[in-house]
Amino acid sequence: MTTTVVQDSQWVTALISAGAVLISSALAAWTAHHYTSRTEKARQDHADKQEDSRRRHESKLAEEQRVRDQVIATATAISKMLHDFRVKAGAAAEAVNVDAAELYDECLTLVRKHHDDALPVIEVMPDAYLRECANEVFEVHGYWAADSADAMVNDTSMPDRSGLDGSRARFYDHARTIIRNAAV
Repeated sequence: MTTTVVQDSQWVTALISAGAVLISSALAAWTAHHYTSRTEKARQDHADKQEDSRRRHESKLAEEQRVRDQVIATATAISKMLHDFRVKAGAAAEAVNVDAAELYDECLTLVRKHHDDALPVIEVMPDAYLRECANEVFEVHGYWAADSADAMVNDTSMPDRSGLDGSRARFYDHARTIIRNAAV
C-alpha cells in the first residue's frame, strides 16, 4: 500500500508539474503574442503615419508645381501677346490714319487670339484674383486697340495707355505672390 501511495503521489506530482509546465507555456505564449502584436501594431502605425506624411508632402509639392506651371503658362501667353501687340501698335502709331485703324483692328484680333489660346490655362488657375488679373490684361489691351481704331476713324484723341501698364503690373505682382505662397 505504501508503494501505491508513493506511486499515486508521484502521479499527482507529475500531473501538477505537467499542469504547471502547460500553464507556464500557455502564459509565456500569450505574453509573447500580446507584446509582439502590440509592437507590430505600433510599428505598422508608425509606418502608416510616415507613408501618410510622405503622400501629403508629395501632394503639396505636386500642387505647388501645378500652380507654378499654370502661372508660368499664363505669363508666357501674356508676354507673347504683349510682344505681338507692341509690334503691331508700333507700326500703327507710325502709319497713316486708314492704315493705322486697320493695324489697330489687327491688334484687337491678335489680343483675342492670344486670349483664346490662354483661356484653358487661365480658367483652371486656383486663385480667382489671378484669373481676373490675367483676363484683365487681355481685355484692357483689346479695349485700347478697339478705342484706338475708333479714334483713328473718327479723328478723335487716342485713349490713355496707363491702363495697359497697370493691368500688367497687377497680374505680375499677384503672380509673384501666388508663386511665393505656393512654396510656403
